[in-house]
Amino acid sequence: MSIVELQIRHDFGRFALDVKASSEGPVLGIFGPSGSGKSTILNAIAGFMHPQHAHLSIRTRTVCRTPGGTVVPPHRREVGYVTQDALLFPHLGVRGNLAFSPRCLGLDSLGGKRILEVLRLGPLLERPVQELSGGEKQRVALGRALLSQPQLLLLDEPMSALDARLAREVLALLLEIKRTLQIPMLLVSHEESEMAALADDCILLENGRVVAQGPPLQILARPGRLGGFDNILRLEVARHEAERGITWLALPGQQQLAMPLATAAVGQAVSVGIHADEIILCRQRPDGLSARNAVRCLVDSVSEAGTDSLVRLKVGEVRLFVHVTHAAVEELGLKPEGDVVAIIKSNSVVRLQV
Repeated sequence: MSIVELQIRHDFGRFALDVKASSEGPVLGIFGPSGSGKSTILNAIAGFMHPQHAHLSIRTRTVCRTPGGTVVPPHRREVGYVTQDALLFPHLGVRGNLAFSPRCLGLDSLGGKRILEVLRLGPLLERPVQELSGGEKQRVALGRALLSQPQLLLLDEPMSALDARLAREVLALLLEIKRTLQIPMLLVSHEESEMAALADDCILLENGRVVAQGPPLQILARPGRLGGFDNILRLEVARHEAERGITWLALPGQQQLAMPLATAAVGQAVSVGIHADEIILCRQRPDGLSARNAVRCLVDSVSEAGTDSLVRLKVGEVRLFVHVTHAAVEELGLKPEGDVVAIIKSNSVVRLQV
């Protein structure tokens, strides 16, 4: 089922938006330079602007058809909207901001407690918003949007106003929301690394038009050269080997991933990053291997990415992007559902301090 269907035409005079696209997500990214129309699309979906010609559907429900058709008012579109500025109400505390929506789940409900837990909002509930850091404000803004029971979460550059450390924190939280709450999202960003980490499908927008759509790393066509990591994983600590300087993280299927020794308790979830070009693929685990990690995977997809290939692997629900040559794809016989072993040095698994 499509999370969103877009048909928008609107002439602003010096700029015209003409977009037609749909996506099954669960996270659709919209990427492009400033002034290409990214935020305008979000405002149209949210109902904050009415395009001259449009047919907009959220999870098959039509919310706008113009001219002359249905135009659902913003408060009935069942979307949550988070921008780069948290836009919290200064006269309300954290609890009041979270409970502001008329559709609020209720902070004491089962679903409400789950959202507070995922976003780590419990310790902030009685604080005034003026005392919050930038990252804490974005967590509250995310909580308010999620508590409104949205059918789609709209994210407009939610990390652009944060420093690098806080941006990584919010990105890790969005990954956790995607994994545990499973709410579809539409992410607008100009950061390639954010797209690669979070989005499943990506629209490339230029001058108000869609010029490409597909997997983020395929569309961006620069795997291994992103400003951040191609793979960002949220995994639980399984055990420590202090004498060897290794921490082991739990993977599905009773597999584990080694990283440099970390100061995190067993059972604690940590975020780690791995570059796509630091993973080596082979048909079976080689003997006498110095790298600590030889992870058994299934090939999910193989696609072209510029002059090379992008291989998407799956280990249960965990996904890994790997950048290889066309020759390697042919020689290894890589194809969907085929077995492969991913070799990863423990030092290539970098903990993200969030």
